[in-house]
Amino acid sequence: MYVSLATWLVLLVPALALTSPVGGPAVLYLSGLIALAALAVNAVKRYEPMAFRELWPMSLVLLLPLACMFITSAVQGLWSNSELEKLLRFALALPVLWLLLRAPQRWLKLVQWSIMLGAIAGSVLLIVTMELKGRGGMPDVGGRYNAVAFANMTLLFGGMTLLSLGFGPSTRWPRIEMAVKLLAVALSVLATWESETRSSWMLLPILGVVFLLGLRNWKRRHKVYCALAVCVALVASAAAIWTFSSRMHEITNDVQGFATSTNRDTSFGIRLQLWHASILMFQKSPVVGVGPSKFRDELQQLQTQGIVTAEVVEGFGEPHNDMLAALSGYGLLGLVSILCLYLLPAAVFFRRVASDDRVVRVGAQLGLLFCLGYCAFSLTEMMFRNMRSVPNYSLIVVTLMALTSPRVTQAAAKALRR
Repeated sequence: MYVSLATWLVLLVPALALTSPVGGPAVLYLSGLIALAALAVNAVKRYEPMAFRELWPMSLVLLLPLACMFITSAVQGLWSNSELEKLLRFALALPVLWLLLRAPQRWLKLVQWSIMLGAIAGSVLLIVTMELKGRGGMPDVGGRYNAVAFANMTLLFGGMTLLSLGFGPSTRWPRIEMAVKLLAVALSVLATWESETRSSWMLLPILGVVFLLGLRNWKRRHKVYCALAVCVALVASAAAIWTFSSRMHEITNDVQGFATSTNRDTSFGIRLQLWHASILMFQKSPVVGVGPSKFRDELQQLQTQGIVTAEVVEGFGEPHNDMLAALSGYGLLGLVSILCLYLLPAAVFFRRVASDDRVVRVGAQLGLLFCLGYCAFSLTEMMFRNMRSVPNYSLIVVTLMALTSPRVTQAAAKALRR
C-alpha cells in the first residue's frame, strides 16, 4: 500500500510541473509523509532490512544544501524560514526514494507518459499565453514560472519524450504511441521558439550527446555516421536559430552597449552586472557566503560604488544564475552543494547508460538529460528561484534513479512473491 500510493503520486509530478503551482509541493509532502510512515512501520515490524546504504549518493545530494544553510546561518547570524522550507523539500525526497526503490519497474516506467503530458501541456500554455499576453503573462498561468524557466522546462520535457521512444512500444498501438510522442516533441520546439527564449537551445547539444551515449550494440562505423548526422543537425539548428531569431541578434547590441556604458540595463547587460556583483559577494565571504537573504542589501552597497545600476537593485534580488547564487549566498560550500545536486546524479545515470537492459539504459538517458539540462539552464536562469521548482527536480530525479536502479528488479520480484 505504501509503495503503490507513493509511486502513483510521484508519477504525477512531471504532468503537474508546468500546469499547477501547488501540485508538485502537495505531492512531495503527501509522498514524503507516506514514506516516513512506511519507514516507521518497517522499523517496528521489521518486514525487511532498512538498507540505507542503497540511498547513497542521493543522501549526499539531497541533504548537503540543507547542511550548507545551517553552517552559513550559524556563522553569519542569519535565518530565513523560507530558505529552510525550500531546502527541506530537497531532503524530504530522500525517504521517498527509499520507498520508490521497492516499486515494480513497470510502474516506474510509466513516468514517460507523465513527462509527455508535461511537454504537451507546457507547450499549449506557452503558445497560447505568448499569443494573448506575451512573455510577461507567463507568471500568471500554469506553474507560475517566468517565460525563460517555463520554456526551459517545456523543451526539456520534449527532449525527454524524444528519448523515451527508446523504451519501445508500451501499448497495443505502437504507431499512434510514436505519433503522439513526436507531436509532443514538435510542440515543445514550436513553443520554445514562440517564447523567444535564447538559453533554452543550450539543451540541443546535450540532447545530441545523450542520444549518442545510448547507442548500444551498434557497429563503430554506424556510430560514426550517426554522430556526424547529429553534428550536422546541431549546426543546421544553430544556424537557423541565429538567422531567424531577432532576440539572438540583440545579444551583439547588448554586449556593445554594456562595453561602452551607453546602456547597461539590457537583458544581457543586467545579467552581467548581477554576475559581477555575485563574484564580489563571494570574495567578501568565500567559505560560507553572505547569505541569500542579504543579496539585495549587498546590491545596494554595490550601487553606491557604481558597480551596478539602480535598475538592477530595484528589479532583482537574485543573480539569474543558480551557481552564482549558491556561491554568493553560501560560498564554496554552496557551490559544492549545487554541483553535487546536478553532477552526482548525472554521474550515476552516465554509468547506467552502459547497461544492456533497455529500460535501465533509456531511463538513465532521461535522467542524464534532465540533470545536465537543469545544470545548463542554471547558468543563465535561477531554476530554483522559488520553492515550487524544488519538488519537480528532486522527485523526478529520484523517480528515474529508482527506475534505473538494480534494486528495482529485486524489489519487484519480492513484491510479487508476497
